[in-house]
Amino acid sequence: MSSIHVARQPIFELGRGLFGYELLYRRDSSIDRADSDHGSMSAEVIANTLLGLGLRSLSGGGLAFVNFSRGQLLNESWELFEPQAVVIELLESVECDYETLAAATRMVKAGYKLALDDYVPDAKMRPLLDLASIVKIDVLNRPHPELRSVTSELRRSNARLLAERVETATVRNMCADLGYELFQGYLFSKPEVLTKTDVSASHLAIMRLLNLLRDPYTTDAALDAAFQGDVALCYKLLRIVNAASLGGRGITSIPHAVRMVGRDMLHRWLAVILVASLGRRGDVSHELALTSITRARMCELVTNTSTERRNADSAFIVGLLSLLDVLLEVPMNKILGRLELSQDIRGALLERDGPFGTPLRLVEAYEKANWDKAKGLANENAVPDEMVPDLYLKSLNWASEQIAA
Repeated sequence: MSSIHVARQPIFELGRGLFGYELLYRRDSSIDRADSDHGSMSAEVIANTLLGLGLRSLSGGGLAFVNFSRGQLLNESWELFEPQAVVIELLESVECDYETLAAATRMVKAGYKLALDDYVPDAKMRPLLDLASIVKIDVLNRPHPELRSVTSELRRSNARLLAERVETATVRNMCADLGYELFQGYLFSKPEVLTKTDVSASHLAIMRLLNLLRDPYTTDAALDAAFQGDVALCYKLLRIVNAASLGGRGITSIPHAVRMVGRDMLHRWLAVILVASLGRRGDVSHELALTSITRARMCELVTNTSTERRNADSAFIVGLLSLLDVLLEVPMNKILGRLELSQDIRGALLERDGPFGTPLRLVEAYEKANWDKAKGLANENAVPDEMVPDLYLKSLNWASEQIAA
């Protein structure tokens, strides 16, 4: 199972929030072509990985879009899944011949949903299009007239349109105007315009507390007084720290927490609260916050696994804050002006540079299912490549628990 690489990308439904996740997987990162690898993924491999790892956990309880090759369709591997839990996504390399069409027809009649990946209008593909519930169109860098023409043709079918590789709000809005209902991609991960001019008062208060925890001259009494100004925040922090404390001893106050877990750990959990609070503004923000916390944990685990000696707490903070500019809609350099952070952490956040930039780049490559780049960065981080999938899944499960706390 450790040789199977699995990542996921969220899919949003217009006006309704999170729709599901596409599960991206490959048997071994040494294989250069993902499509040839999908062809070698037998029913047994699918059962041992996607099902063994926990399909519900991977899909967040929503629909799981599972990529299928022609061979997987013909051997009816779809029967391994519950029809209501998955969308079977045929890869763009699958041609519509007699056997493919017959297998897809059997699958749809059995109650499964069919999606066509990276669809390009073609008369030969029309029979599959008639069976499809969802058609995915790559919209990255496509001019509006071209996209409008493609979309106009597809709207004659009964399939719902999914825009993939959506990276900005402008593209999302353009696709929505054209009739797309589903969206996938690193939405807002490359914001065109950061519209906010300042950070809110509540977030500034948390940043002030973060700085107090970092200041060696701040007394425990001063910390207690600062937290007492925000009872809800104090309660939330104590809940999280108690959940993470060792030996079953309940922590009852901020001074008690300082003595028991230390300022570094308090700083860490307060930063988690900051990011998690930003994720409550909507589904996209929630997904970005979940990604941030997943990155934090994975950066930490990568650093702890590495044979190189680096500070795992710093790696955690780098991963956690890596999407803060997108969540707050404020440039990263302005945010860092509010926080007392080391130069190594600043370099990682601004340039993906230095000892903590490398773990972050590994995590980002894995998120995007860029397996070959991830393998190279695993080597650069002195981490065995075969361990990375397990680190990702552990991080994802940990992050889900934290954001639900």
